[in-house]
Amino acid sequence: MKQAQPWPLHPAPKEGEALSSWLNRVAICYQMDMPDLVEHDLGHGQVDDLDAAPPLSLLMALSQRSGIELDRLRCMSFAGWVPWLLDSLDDRLPAALETYAFQFSVLLPRRSRKTRSITSWRAWLPSQSIHRACPICLNDPASQAVLLAWKLPLMLSCPLHGCWLESYWGVPGRFLGWQNTDAAPRTASDAIAAMDRRTWHALTMGYVDLPRRRIHAGLWFRLLRTLLDELNTPLSQCGAYAGSIRYVWERCGHPLRAGQSLWRPYEILDPAVQLQMLEAAATVVDLIESKMLSPRGEQAELFLPEPQTEFTNGLPPDRRKKEPINYWQEAAKAIDEAIVEARHNPETARSLFAVASFGRRDPDSLERLRVTFAKEGIPPEFLSHYEPDGPFACLRQNDGLSDKF
Repeated sequence: MKQAQPWPLHPAPKEGEALSSWLNRVAICYQMDMPDLVEHDLGHGQVDDLDAAPPLSLLMALSQRSGIELDRLRCMSFAGWVPWLLDSLDDRLPAALETYAFQFSVLLPRRSRKTRSITSWRAWLPSQSIHRACPICLNDPASQAVLLAWKLPLMLSCPLHGCWLESYWGVPGRFLGWQNTDAAPRTASDAIAAMDRRTWHALTMGYVDLPRRRIHAGLWFRLLRTLLDELNTPLSQCGAYAGSIRYVWERCGHPLRAGQSLWRPYEILDPAVQLQMLEAAATVVDLIESKMLSPRGEQAELFLPEPQTEFTNGLPPDRRKKEPINYWQEAAKAIDEAIVEARHNPETARSLFAVASFGRRDPDSLERLRVTFAKEGIPPEFLSHYEPDGPFACLRQNDGLSDKF
């Protein structure tokens, strides 16, 4: 079988770009439509599965044509994000929702949660196609890539520019229209921007740094999905914690549970409702980290800093409060320890005698000092070779230190 020739022109994929977006940009280089490129040049007739689970044969052909590694091409589809973002692409797994969304708790205690059992469910994959993107990114002729994460109800803002993702229609690079016709992009709130930066870091780096510790990307996505379901819990099932749910929705300015009367999984909610749910989730995290909300979930502590201790009061060891030091008391203690040592160590005896005799040169004074040392149990023979002008003769006079003798 003849090997396919490499493409002479093909732009490099952007970080996090969807496979369909990259193929569209390749097709533009040859003035072709993307479906025609995939079918006639690559021999793949279906284009609706490019971002979900492209067949291995297509990925191998793309790798030969572009020289891009097979693993990187696979990560441009949802199949490449298993099992970090979602456990499986199979929507028939039993208890998939319980396993993914209900094994953790943030806002509510686990015991207050109702068991949910549904069929045909996959984490994050929406029932309706999503066409939202960063207007700054797509309006830049040099960077018109659609990120794979933008096709999910996962983020509200662009992690690079901090502006809201906006709904668009058309094909980037060909013809593009925006639902929001305002001239300037809308700046996302600090809470939303912080949450989306963490999500982007999880997608690109594989981990997220929370106040308590660094966590794996898989844990971040499941914590976020758990929080979204907690915010959609009917108040009748929240018991004493219903006030926390109500408070969060009041703070973000949206109707309670985004106006939902019946519980439905997040993935099949209306896109406008999903956006309000994500905004409420960002509000929860911000309230927890600012200590304005006391959650009852087991994993809520991840969003709090390390607790202060009675030893350091939350300060580094070199800044902790210390008791005042009585230096003369410490010096007297050192002399007592030196006397004990001098009773059996000649070098210590001579050194101690040199300190005590500093400034004393007349024989009578030195003799009285020797008597004092003898009363302390220090053998006189230890001092037989002492010279008044020895190694300690250069010390300055310290009245307090010699008072003991």
